[in-house]
Amino acid sequence: MGKLLTENEILKIIEVIPSLLWILFAVFIFMLFYKRIRDELLPNLTGLKAMGIEFSFVKSSIDAAIEFGEKSPKWQIRVPAKDKERALKRAKQNLSILNNARILWVDDHPENNRNERRMFWQLRTITDTATNSSAALEMLKIDVYDLVISDIGRDEEEDLSGLEFLEGLREFDKKTPVLFYVGELDPKLGVPAGAFGITNRPDELLHLTIDSLARKHLEDLTKPKFNIAEFFKSQFRNKLK
Repeated sequence: MGKLLTENEILKIIEVIPSLLWILFAVFIFMLFYKRIRDELLPNLTGLKAMGIEFSFVKSSIDAAIEFGEKSPKWQIRVPAKDKERALKRAKQNLSILNNARILWVDDHPENNRNERRMFWQLRTITDTATNSSAALEMLKIDVYDLVISDIGRDEEEDLSGLEFLEGLREFDKKTPVLFYVGELDPKLGVPAGAFGITNRPDELLHLTIDSLARKHLEDLTKPKFNIAEFFKSQFRNKLK
């Protein structure tokens, strides 16, 4: 016959029950609101990391970029909070594509996009800069980039505009995608011929960048791979002919 619990043991168990009930209640609440906690609360906690990336810092950078654009009476940029959060969430879902992607940013006023470039740096992309079209074209002739981001207007009269830069690039490079990131945007004009996209909003810039890199990633995956065994077989067959 089993040993009966003593009075002291029973009292200790009774004392522990409330704590256990609180733990079970906390687990229940977490499971009930898991999706909301994951999507809304966690991204705002300092120190949250995904693949080693501090997303609180990324959020600060895109906030600063939006604030800079909103303060300019000339640009009149407005980004709803939901759109910003959607862009950040998508960035978290595509970190593998952004990681080590090479971007060339062409702008004669790089100080205007300092926050955006910091955001990409925090997302582990490699971003080089050029302050004029001529320098950018030379860099593209000797190096390979996954994406070019450029403004359109240039203050220096002798420098090529962003559209002329794109024409010059397409003379020797038909593939590297070009995004135009501008201060003033007229939607009626549409996307310039030969460009991947155009925007004046930081959140849309992030979306377009992911779109471009995802397309390139897919193209790389579907490229026929060199098969050394098939190569030697074909060489052997050719010799027998």
